[in-house]
Amino acid sequence: MALTRNSLLIGFGLWLTGCGLYSFRGNLPSHINSVAVGSVVNQTSEYLLDDMATELILDLFFSENVLQVTDLDQADSDLQVTIMRVTDKPATFTAGETVEEWRIDIHTTVVWYDITKNRPLFEQNFSAFGYYPPGGDIGNDNVDNDGDGEVDEEDEFGDPREIALRTAIRKISEDILNAVISTW
Repeated sequence: MALTRNSLLIGFGLWLTGCGLYSFRGNLPSHINSVAVGSVVNQTSEYLLDDMATELILDLFFSENVLQVTDLDQADSDLQVTIMRVTDKPATFTAGETVEEWRIDIHTTVVWYDITKNRPLFEQNFSAFGYYPPGGDIGNDNVDNDGDGEVDEEDEFGDPREIALRTAIRKISEDILNAVISTW
């Protein structure tokens, strides 16, 4: 019994000193503790894409809690995202050469700027895609339209193209966060 209790105490102590101090900050510069995420700039004709992208990027940064998200005048860094291009193209066809599925690609440029040292931390291009059927209800098409590993669940409803846009923006948001974490 004493051996089991001692083993548990040692294991708990190791956890506290190892995993207990783990941070999701990755390789971030030590002086960067906050980020300002302004409105995404949309250089396309896609209506409301900037609002959707801003919302998804902010939600991810808040939920992952890697850096404190704050206003620009209080931030150590500034994340600037610009949507450069959106393209739709046929992805799959039926035997009769009818479009069965469309692919939408979103291309962005992202600059993460170190306000404290007055220099960019990175400037990168990110792109991602989503698929959507040419019409109809995506809630019962037997396809995982939003890329979350579930087919036809409750969050798959509405305009198929909009779901594909949201899926692509979510992927870009994840790529941006991973780039921020892996900087330096």
